[in-house]
Amino acid sequence: MHHLKRKLTHVQPSFKALLVLWREEFSFRLQAACAIAAGAASFVFRISELEFLIVVLTIGAVLAVEALNTAIEELCNHVTPDQHPQIGKVKDLASGASGIIQMTALVIGLIIFIPHVATLL
Repeated sequence: MHHLKRKLTHVQPSFKALLVLWREEFSFRLQAACAIAAGAASFVFRISELEFLIVVLTIGAVLAVEALNTAIEELCNHVTPDQHPQIGKVKDLASGASGIIQMTALVIGLIIFIPHVATLL
């Protein structure tokens, strides 16, 4: 029991981070809403297990990259709250990574869901 309690204390910062992301980051809330919509669409269209696995992994990647982007922005703001060219570049690169995974998720979603939607037409 003591071992389990100790393990749970190691997981606690992860839950705290999710709460911070939810409370403070509009992008995270928007992406979480898209994740819920994708999950619902997965059940409505009865996508295959493989397609569902891809959707779940994509959702995880998008949310994880958004969390990393936020962490980098927070660290940069802590290092210097003033405008600095190098800090700006770091923030832009982190934001670019977030944009890349979002566009990738969109393409994956279109590839998976368009054929299912097309059967309804």
